[in-house]
Order: sequence, then structure tokens, then C-alpha cells
Amino acid sequence: MIRFHKIALALAVALVVPQLAISSASATRPARGPVDPPVPSIPQKYLDQQIQWSVCSFDAAVKALYPQAPTTNCAKVTVPMDWAHPDAHPDVQVAIAYSQATGTSKGLMTTNPGGPGGAGLTLSASLAIDKTQLFTDFDLLGFDPRGFGQSTPLQCLTTTDKLNALPTTPDYKERTRQTHKTEVAEAKLYAEACSSTEFSQFVSSQQTVYDMEFLRALFNARQLNLIGYSYGTWLGGWYADTYPSRVGRFVIDSNMDWTHTQWDNVNFDPFSGQRRRDTQFFPWIARHADQIQGLGSTPKQVTAKYNQVRADLVKLVKAGTSNVRGDNLDGTIYSTIYGNVRFIRATVDILVHDEYVKDPSASGEIELRHVDKAWARLSPELQAFDSLAAIRARYGVTPAAAGTDSVVPVDSTRSILADARAAAAKSSGDATVDLGPIGTTVRCNDTAWNKDPNFYLREADRMAKKYTFFGYMNGVPFCAFWPYKPQDRKLDLTGSPRILMIQGEVDPATAYEGALRTHKDTSKVTRFVAIDDEGQHGQYVGSASACAEAIGDRFVFSGELPGKDQVCGTSPLPAELSVYPVNGPVDGNAVHLPNSKSRHTVNPLLQRALDTVATTTLR
Repeated sequence: MIRFHKIALALAVALVVPQLAISSASATRPARGPVDPPVPSIPQKYLDQQIQWSVCSFDAAVKALYPQAPTTNCAKVTVPMDWAHPDAHPDVQVAIAYSQATGTSKGLMTTNPGGPGGAGLTLSASLAIDKTQLFTDFDLLGFDPRGFGQSTPLQCLTTTDKLNALPTTPDYKERTRQTHKTEVAEAKLYAEACSSTEFSQFVSSQQTVYDMEFLRALFNARQLNLIGYSYGTWLGGWYADTYPSRVGRFVIDSNMDWTHTQWDNVNFDPFSGQRRRDTQFFPWIARHADQIQGLGSTPKQVTAKYNQVRADLVKLVKAGTSNVRGDNLDGTIYSTIYGNVRFIRATVDILVHDEYVKDPSASGEIELRHVDKAWARLSPELQAFDSLAAIRARYGVTPAAAGTDSVVPVDSTRSILADARAAAAKSSGDATVDLGPIGTTVRCNDTAWNKDPNFYLREADRMAKKYTFFGYMNGVPFCAFWPYKPQDRKLDLTGSPRILMIQGEVDPATAYEGALRTHKDTSKVTRFVAIDDEGQHGQYVGSASACAEAIGDRFVFSGELPGKDQVCGTSPLPAELSVYPVNGPVDGNAVHLPNSKSRHTVNPLLQRALDTVATTTLR
């Protein structure tokens, strides 16, 4: 989940910070606290397995972008379904990609793009295209975490009858009795579906950590190095706590609050997402009123226009004439503004929906004319940051053109369920339906959750009033009905070397306050680099901040960390010449070190990998 600036990845101004967002929601751990599981041994048969390598399908694309790149080979390796009891269940497979250093290797470097559930097979090579010294200095390992991507997939199985029986609501933001009923029913269905197979309880961070340690041992590496983003920081923290002596150079970027619960983390999202929208995205639109037709020239006007478009979408849904939902627009904007250059795409999204409500289609769907009219409302300077072909493909009104920049559609558990319901309504007879791998399963298996759905309903009702953009986003998580005991752990990182944490001030997906709290919990081990006035999700490698980039480079390639925590400056948002200050949690007294010119070129492999994580964040 990362920036869309060089590498493809808002609480109102009067924000009352972190702990207010979690309130009573934080009391979800068992009274005795988590107990770290024993570290399993690796049965020799897994280390001795014969691996069938072949050149990765994406290797040609890597070499097209960087001809000097080493060949990246792919394979699937066999691991136990449950590392604690290797013989108790059938084995599963983890998809991996590997290349050898072209110079003297400093060791094995792996990566994770976020999620949970982000497929990372291409990420290591994609990062190295932008940071070519990675190819020289490290043996690079990419992998899809168990349950996702090309690894053995998690199945979430239900039936068409159960889908057809689900209640519906026209707008999840309206906190009505019908919305409550719908959220509870959907959560129960998802919990049942995603826990329906033998594999379900073992799609977890702890089991993935064991997979990572197995891969280190398989390649006979003394230590493991890591560049991890978003949920990848959670994995990094859990690995470091489980195998501290195996930790090499860990850069964890856009940090979850990985010393606390998964619920604490998702409950940060409404305020961090609103802060990004209200302090950066909407003011940016207002500053570019001469380049964007019809959204307003002040943040207040932009907010009013957005709310009007959203309300009109809901009216059409209630009238039964439209399938284009207001809550889907919220989710689209929330995930799209992860990256700075994606401000242009998010602006087009608002314009597309504005065109739709002005001229609804008989089909009840967004059509080509809405997309083309919206695109025409941008100036050529802003159009240069995206492409009409990509926007058309994004809305499914034309096929994706060859070479088109990332066109991964935004999805969520709600949209997946809506699509499945629509298909079920057209089917005859009861049939099994696989909803696909849902990343929330990992969250359910990791930490304890409150089992009372009314707790979450009250919290969503409260948050919807407090954070009017997307305060309702969490609703009732299906973890409230999860049947398996979580494998939590208490993270203190005893025995680990120092880890580098990098964090933007107004990150919409991993709140600064949560990252800072985790740093304070692990201050003897972690070094913290804050980026003032920066809201992009994902910073290291082609960062908007030359200061943060340089600190990351020194650590990755020479092992040098700053002697104390740092505050870095950043570079301007797209089509701007200066950085606009944000009234956020960094103290505002940062020493703005020299910044490189803001770049907006795109590595398409990395763009697609990280867009995919961003668009599935609500799953």
C-alpha cells in the first residue's frame, strides 16, 4: 500500500488526536494478556524439498525497465499448514520469486506491500527497478503470503441461498436499524464463509512469520533483511519479536500500531482518512480550481460539492434506478488518496460521479460518456498525471489498453458481497460460492476481538457523527463472529537490533499517532523518522522526501542509522511549487533539509502492485 508519486502508491483541522479515536474500543485483549507461542523447529524434509524453478512471468517486464537486472526465477515451495503441528494437516504452498545479487551479496532481502493479503511476488524486483543498488547488493526474495496471490489460496465459501437471504441497506452511512441488521448479517456470513475450510485458522501473521523464517533457512541466509509497508510493518515487528537474532536491516514504512490490537488499528482509519482528505486533498482541489471545473475554489465549497454528489447518489439508489452507491464513492476516495499523484485520479472519481448524477443512465451504471465528460473537466497539465485510457478501464467502460497504467478496480468486503449477491440472484438452485481470499481473516486470527456486535454498532454510530467522511467504515467486522482463538503475542523486540521506522504525518491508512505509540513501546530498538506535512502512504524508495530517502539508503546499503529520531521535510504535491503546511501531529518545527525535485514518473510494475494493495484495503 504505497505512494503513487514516483512508485505507485482528515479529521477536520480541529483534530483531537489519537486515543480519542479508540476510546473504549481499546479494551479488547484478554485479561491475562497475549502469550507468545513456542518457536517451532523446521522439519528437515521441508528444507530438503526439490524446488522447480522457472523464469518469472514478469521477468521480461523487469528487464524492459532495467536491462541490467538479474533474472528473477519463480517457484512454489511447500510448507506446513500449521507449523506447530506439521503432520496434522495437509501441506500448503507459498509462491516465491528470487534473484541473485549482481555484486557481492550483503544477504537476503525480502519485502511486503501491505494488506493483510497483499501479494508481494513482484515487489522486490519492482522496488529494485527504482533502487537499482538493491539488485547489486542483495539476493532478492519476493513472496505471496500464505492464502493470497499465487500461494495456496484461502477460500471463503458460502451459498447462493445464503447470499440471496441477506438484508440490504441503501447507504451504510445512514445508521438506521436496517443498516445495523445488514451489517450484522453480512459479518456473520463472512465469518462463516472464511472459517469454512481447514486452512482458515492458519492464515495468520504468526504462521506467515514462520514461513518467512523457513525461507531464510531455505536460502541458507544468516539473517533476513526487509522493506515492509503498512501491514508489512506488522509482519516485520512480529518477525523481529519471534526471531530477534535473525533480524538484519529492517525498514518498516507507513507503520501500523503493531504493538497493539488489529481492532485498535482499523479504528484509527476513520480519523486518519478524514484528516488526509480534509487537510490535503480537498485543499489541493480548491487551490487548482482554475484547472478543475465545478468542484469549488475553497475547501468548504469542495466539501459541500462532494456531499451534494454523494447525497444525489443515495437518492437514486433509494429510488431503485441506480447501482452507483454513495458509500462506494467514499471507499474509492479513501483508498485512492493513499498516494499524492493519485489526487488527480481521485478528483476524476468525484467528477465522474458528478456527471452521473446530472445525467443518470438507464442501465443504472456509470457509462463512457460520464467518464469522458469528467476527464474533459481537468486541465491538460493535470491530465498529464494519469490517462483517459486508464480511467475508462477503471470504470469498465472500455477494455484496458495495452500498456495502460494500473487499472485495478477498488473493491471492499461490501462490494465483493454486492457482486456475489447480484450473481446469486441470477442463478437457479443453491450453489457454492467462493468469495475469494479476504485479508480480514488475518486480522481475526492475529489478535482478540470484542465478540459483541452491538459494541461495533455503537462505535460505528459514534464515529459516523464524529468523522463525517468515512466514520462508519468499519461497521461490524466479521471478527466479532470468528470461531478460532487468535494467536496474539506481546511485542517488546527483546534481543533485536535497531529497526528503522518511517512515517508520514497525515498518512490516511496507518495513523501517525499509532505508529508513534508503537515506537514509544519499542524505543530501545526502533529509530523513528517522521515526515512533516506529508500524507502519502508509503515513503521509502523514490520518496517525496529526499531526507527520508537518504536516511533509508544509508541504512539499507551501509547499515548506518541516525543517532536519534528525525523529522524530515517533503516536496510539493502534484502541479505545485511549494509545500503547504498541515496542522497535524508533527510539531511543525521540522528542519526542512534540501529536497529533490518532485518526480511523477511511474514504474508500471510497482504502480500496479501497490495500487492493488490500496484498492483492496477495505477487505
